Amino acid sequence: MRPLDSPDSDYRAARRRLSVPDRGGLTRRRFLQATLGGAAGLAIFDSPLGRGLGALAAAATPLGPTQGVLVVILLGGGCDGFNMVVPASDPAYYAARGSIAVPASSVLPLADGFGLHPALPNIHQRYQAGQVACVMGVGYPNPDLSHFNSMAYWMSGQPGLQGVPTSGWLGRWVDTLGDASGLESVAIDDTVPLHLVGDTTVATALPTSLDSAFGAVVNDPADPAMFAALDAMAAAPTGLGSWGDLVTFNSSRSMAMGRTVSPLYSPALPSSSDLSTRLALAARLINANLGVRVIGVEWNGDFDVHGDEVTRFGPLMTSLDDGVDTFYSTLDPARSDTVTLMTFSEFGRRVQANESGTDHGTASTLLVIGANVAGGLKGEPPSLSALDPNGNAVMTTDFRSVYATVLSDWLGGDPEAVLGGSFPSLPLFALPPGAAPAPTPGAPGVTGMATGPGYFLATADGAVYGFGRNLRTPATGGAPAAALMAQPGGGGVWLARRDGTVVAAGGAPFLGDLGGYRLDAPIVGATATPTGRGYWLLGQDGGIFSFGDAAFHGSTGGIRLAQPVVGMAATPSGGGYWLVASDGGIFSFGDAAFHGSTGGIRLAQPVVGMAATPSGGGYWLVASDGGIFSFGDAAFHGSTGGIRLAQPIIAMAATASGRGYLLAASDGGIFAFGDGSFQGGLGGHPLTQPVVALAG
Repeated sequence: MRPLDSPDSDYRAARRRLSVPDRGGLTRRRFLQATLGGAAGLAIFDSPLGRGLGALAAAATPLGPTQGVLVVILLGGGCDGFNMVVPASDPAYYAARGSIAVPASSVLPLADGFGLHPALPNIHQRYQAGQVACVMGVGYPNPDLSHFNSMAYWMSGQPGLQGVPTSGWLGRWVDTLGDASGLESVAIDDTVPLHLVGDTTVATALPTSLDSAFGAVVNDPADPAMFAALDAMAAAPTGLGSWGDLVTFNSSRSMAMGRTVSPLYSPALPSSSDLSTRLALAARLINANLGVRVIGVEWNGDFDVHGDEVTRFGPLMTSLDDGVDTFYSTLDPARSDTVTLMTFSEFGRRVQANESGTDHGTASTLLVIGANVAGGLKGEPPSLSALDPNGNAVMTTDFRSVYATVLSDWLGGDPEAVLGGSFPSLPLFALPPGAAPAPTPGAPGVTGMATGPGYFLATADGAVYGFGRNLRTPATGGAPAAALMAQPGGGGVWLARRDGTVVAAGGAPFLGDLGGYRLDAPIVGATATPTGRGYWLLGQDGGIFSFGDAAFHGSTGGIRLAQPVVGMAATPSGGGYWLVASDGGIFSFGDAAFHGSTGGIRLAQPVVGMAATPSGGGYWLVASDGGIFSFGDAAFHGSTGGIRLAQPIIAMAATASGRGYLLAASDGGIFAFGDGSFQGGLGGHPLTQPVVALAG
């Protein structure tokens, strides 16, 4: 694209040029201008733009229970992602930012040394509940520092496009919905931004102050008769030719639209901030269930902080935090699992401060917020020391990957058709729209996770149930589940499937998986590192696959084993691990010491799992009948050996103290020994799939 403005020109001018005017005729003045303004006004309604907006009053089609709604929040001007999600443990950040850096002591901690800006306490609370994904390093190839060009790329979903784009990524998705009613997408503004403009459809522009909606508010004694006359004229051919029919058709539709949206403005919208006003209106629109799938929101904050960033950026974050909180306090809770919020900005800010602010940059951070979001840090954080030749961070996540994931996993669209190419998916959603965790004892309807005694069970289809610790379940389906790992000291879990794919839920970060790889043997186990920043996947042949800070210490892959490997446990240092075979044979790697095994002993039932003591000086093995074998400093606290069980034991987990353990059966029954605390189970509950994993 030929640059149409300089990097330093006003972003508001760029925003105006990347929008179309509201032609919906919602107010009396707009109605008269657009509908009775002569041939020019009528031509507008005979264009794709006019057809999209002229149909706004068509009968609204309520959404089904599994149709997702997306609210896109534009942080216009170039949001400083490094001061929003702060790399508080990176010395390069403080060396580059100086006085405008957010002090490490004031950030709201996330994970891996990152923290939220202190003005985002409500969003932080949602992050802790596993409902916020911070996608880092987001940008596009060959970045452009012009407000207009970069915003055009983000809005169109087509970086590097030559010429001014005429449609946006969400608008093109709405085009695919077929016979749209016109209420599928709405811009909370006086104009429609490019990302909501399609090739054949355009969103409704819904202002925050409707004044008097034509056809809905009676301002004159003659109004009712006029409204009725216009509706009557539109019900049949006027005899005035196509122009006359078009006038009456659009007049009736405009009045109906006014009647439809007018109730959304009563009672008065909150006025604490412009964003709160807009997001409250967006929530009311969703509550009304008029068939809206996409809502675009912008507010009059200006993130172009070339100077005085310390004073200006904090209030902007407060507005964002208050706006999100207002949205959820207004939203009907019954709709929460069908709604996702996503922020975006045309670019980030430069790593190096310019004394009192930051200049136009490249890679930044965007937020994805919602009850069904797989929370945590997503994407690879960009390096703050290995910069591009212009001193900017190098992007690590193409924004089209975010778009592709939202389109496919949340909106049910075809990303390739909309974006014109294939882009890697990101683990942004724990559940599809409308899905909720199955009711479980101790965790009905809870979307966050609490610390304390507790455990998780996973069924073969990937559903996760929390007891004492509550978690929004990962999506079911896909390859059968194989193992479950609780994030040490964190707020989430990882679910590993037999094909090597991993689902991260709650606050657990996705660190990689084996999706797309051809495995010699299925995955049968997994273990997280003590830091919670890595994990190992275990193949049935004893092959080990390491991710994050999980180091490879050795494996039995390629060795012909007498019996298959069934489980593993890590040492407290993370510097080693044990593998156990179904005959109880133990294989030690790294700093994992051998304490004994049942290898060579004829067992009544096969070994199905193991757990290590907190000291690393011992471990337990458990057989499918619940028999326990203790080695090293692992004390025997009891077992179900000799008890006739309804279903076999499939896994065990040690308590944090090491003075007890839990056993789980395939029907979800839990047996607690020592200081193991029973928090509930699935025994007696009808399950469509057996329980296959336990995590403490």
